[in-house]
Amino acid sequence: MSFWKKIQFNAPVVLSFAGLSLAALILSFLTGGASNRALFSAYRSSLLHPLTYIRMVGHVLGHSGYQHYLNNMLMILVIGPGLEEKYGSRALLRAILVTAVISALVQMIFFPH
Repeated sequence: MSFWKKIQFNAPVVLSFAGLSLAALILSFLTGGASNRALFSAYRSSLLHPLTYIRMVGHVLGHSGYQHYLNNMLMILVIGPGLEEKYGSRALLRAILVTAVISALVQMIFFPH
């Protein structure tokens, strides 16, 4: 049996979220923040622009810097696995997506820039 078959994760959604957020942070550093502005920030833009819909979900992955990322991930990695174990991966993913879209809409309506 290989090493990777022995490892089991009880919180795949939380761990994937943390990993995707880290990837977004690295991409932001590599692009000088351009990827954060293009993909990981919620702001008012035309509903005809296809990136508007990506940003409505993707903004939860973006962070302003390493410290911001660490503070958010500390809380998510402490609380998230227990929630995912209790309520299930599908319910947690649904909650993340609904929260992302609602918070993006609030940001776009009340804080357009």
